[in-house]
Amino acid sequence: MGIMITIKEIAALAQVSPSTVSNVLQGRSHKMRADTLKRVKKLIKEYNYIANMSGRTLGRYGSKIIAVVMNYVRRDELNAMQDPFLGGIIGALEHEIRSAGFFLMLYISANVAESLRMAASWNAEGLIAISYNEENCRHFIAGAEKIRIPIVFIDAYFNGDRSFFNVGLQDKQGGFMMTEYLASLGHTRIAFLGDRAVPIGVDYERFLGYQEALEKYRLPFSEDDYVCIRYRPAERKEILKQFIKKRLRTYSALFFTSDYLAADSINLFNDEGIRVPEEVSVCGFDDNIFAVAVRPKLTTVKQDIAQKAFYAVKQVLALIGKENLKENRISLPVSLVIRDSVRNLQSKSLTSSRTKC
Repeated sequence: MGIMITIKEIAALAQVSPSTVSNVLQGRSHKMRADTLKRVKKLIKEYNYIANMSGRTLGRYGSKIIAVVMNYVRRDELNAMQDPFLGGIIGALEHEIRSAGFFLMLYISANVAESLRMAASWNAEGLIAISYNEENCRHFIAGAEKIRIPIVFIDAYFNGDRSFFNVGLQDKQGGFMMTEYLASLGHTRIAFLGDRAVPIGVDYERFLGYQEALEKYRLPFSEDDYVCIRYRPAERKEILKQFIKKRLRTYSALFFTSDYLAADSINLFNDEGIRVPEEVSVCGFDDNIFAVAVRPKLTTVKQDIAQKAFYAVKQVLALIGKENLKENRISLPVSLVIRDSVRNLQSKSLTSSRTKC
């Protein structure tokens, strides 16, 4: 526990000004005499001083707070941190923000105005927005300009505005790569499964890549080949049971838009006596914990969440420092991770695992 001591009291004990103590706390001591720095640090440690955050927000050097706001409209079904991507990206952002000497403020809301008010009330120096659609992104840009706070998006997709900054993924390329891989193994009937009636954002880009690969290899596609399985677990289970009864044998491979959906479906297939990959091949997207926890281990498209967080924080810090960024839209690469859930139809043997985890 920190002792109730103020910066002024530490300054008096160290025989320095309060601004000198504040500079030490802020890490702005490069011009300070070594003996002064040592004396102030010793007192801070001795009294276990804990900075008052409400005071820092009004401080001369800014709040040192970066607001991370997230759109999670499914909170009636799942806690946002239970989503493997969102939980992972928040953890990675916290690491990068803390390493830079800043603090993370997390707020979850689908309401842009509410999120901006919260960021402004904390005097946040920068804003990172995750999982918002095109309309909301435009509202964020307009609102952030009014309150003069730099904003960086993660996984935003919209065109025609050179002023917005985004860190994303080669989602379309990932969809293409996986579908091309399936085609190379002799799969000619491949379904694409997502949890929205109409795919948007990253899901839509992955779906476009899937369609392009089908076209390249002259494989058939109809609207029925996109299968909406819903995000509510109970509803998804019933839809998949009907899919097994009526349509599963139509396809040799199922490409899910996330590892979570793929792994959850494999478990249901196992319960229903459907063998993966002997009777149907299954693949996903993300390469998160679900990919290696499920059996068989999942063939998937790998994205590096830590890199997304690194570049998002790097961008927002540069904007806070009023630097001119040469690149406003970063698109990180993806790769295939081949495991055991996809069958090679051109061979009697199953595809061997190239990645051991």
